[in-house]
Amino acid sequence: MSKSQRLGLLRRLESSFNYGDFSQKERIPLSGYTPTYQLQSGIFLQGRHALGPNYRTSGVNVFRLPSASDNRDGGVSWKLPDLVRPIRDLDVDPIQDLLVLIEGGLLGSTAIETSFVSLTTGDPHPLSSGSYTMPISTTRNVASFTTIVMGSLMGLLVSDLRFIIYDWKKGKTEVDLPFDNIDPVNSFFFLDQSHFGLIRGGRRPAQIEIHKLKYNEEISSGSDLTAVYHLLAVKDNITVGEITCRSDPPPNVNDISTSYTDNQVYSTPPFIPRLEDRVLILEMMFWRSVDLIATCVIAVRAETLMKIPEKSICVDGVYVVTADLWMDETHMQPSMIGGNWACFVYGSRFVTLSFLDPINFMGEPDDDDDDDDDDDNGQKLFWPVEIFILDMNPRLVAWAESKGCDETPFGINRTETIDRRIRKSSELVMHNILQEPWHGGCPAIATRFIAEGVTARAADDFAVMLDGERLIIVKLKVNADHTRLPLYMDIYHS
Repeated sequence: MSKSQRLGLLRRLESSFNYGDFSQKERIPLSGYTPTYQLQSGIFLQGRHALGPNYRTSGVNVFRLPSASDNRDGGVSWKLPDLVRPIRDLDVDPIQDLLVLIEGGLLGSTAIETSFVSLTTGDPHPLSSGSYTMPISTTRNVASFTTIVMGSLMGLLVSDLRFIIYDWKKGKTEVDLPFDNIDPVNSFFFLDQSHFGLIRGGRRPAQIEIHKLKYNEEISSGSDLTAVYHLLAVKDNITVGEITCRSDPPPNVNDISTSYTDNQVYSTPPFIPRLEDRVLILEMMFWRSVDLIATCVIAVRAETLMKIPEKSICVDGVYVVTADLWMDETHMQPSMIGGNWACFVYGSRFVTLSFLDPINFMGEPDDDDDDDDDDDNGQKLFWPVEIFILDMNPRLVAWAESKGCDETPFGINRTETIDRRIRKSSELVMHNILQEPWHGGCPAIATRFIAEGVTARAADDFAVMLDGERLIIVKLKVNADHTRLPLYMDIYHS
């Protein structure tokens, strides 16, 4: 692809996301019960259930999606072989032909096994030094896992057990932190190949720790704590029960072995965000005794956590960044996100999904629905799906402001399927929860996109995702036993 062709492609992609103007739509039928799915660099993964009453994930289905950046065939799919043990979590880096599988951690397990396999074949990855085994002794199921790949590093947080960073190419554990019941790690993220963040919700106030890897030749290198960022301070009768961080580190093309740069199955995305432009999404849950009383969502650019404000205090070599020094660089829209928490991040963009007020149809706009949800008049009841694409790139926001982009709230006119606004961050007060209000001062571009022909019923669930080229909506039917049956995947692209 010539420079002029690449520039034209990037402009077209930018316009698609900024205006919700996706010129092409494809629908791919999906089948089989699934507990997990993932999108990265044009590859969509769907977890595959094993037969049996527990609906455990036994394998992975892979879909290679169409791309405007190369001439490879799109719409190609394949199934990786079933595994003996259930898959508990996974992550993927298609540029490295890498699929990370977390197995074990069920009642009676003696270990949690992490495998690094080829996304193409399911065989052990040729650049991997082998699997990683975490011995455990548990009389219950491990509740949750968080797995993130960043180049040659894999971060793995196992609830109530430990947090590790493992170099899957060298076979070397860089960080190994056991679980601390008093000061637990709720979530984590990578800032770059040398820095990572730990979120600790048990502190008062809750904090984000920034660590720098030591990278020495010891078996376990460890890390140095460099900075602590304070989050919202809550009242004495309130606890922060959980903090979930969502981030999506882009492929680190500088860390790819030369033997994989000419990969014939996957291609480098046309748009790879700068690490500092990435957005991190934090969802905080507030509890009073045993009752969940509120949630809030904070979005912050990675660049904010890569720099230390001048007024920060340095204590024993660690910079303490109080809330007043950095809250102005965050974005908060709890009314847009908190109600229906379905969020996916790529670069400076993140996407959320919600439902408009129900409307009646005499017919069925969605052919894949077969349930009857009727109102009192016998008409079928549907909820139109509303998607917001938010972009916190300050250069884009400044450009939109210079063009006089509207800052008024979104209307409810359903005939306008595309709508775009500058969204100022809201102030979070919560008098009964917070000691002091949180003033988010970072604006974002918000593009509203109502997916035509995509509607929900009472027994439906949706996943909405995006990467550098496309927006995806996965529609699932939720059964009485809480299993999810995927119906289809709609792909919107230029």
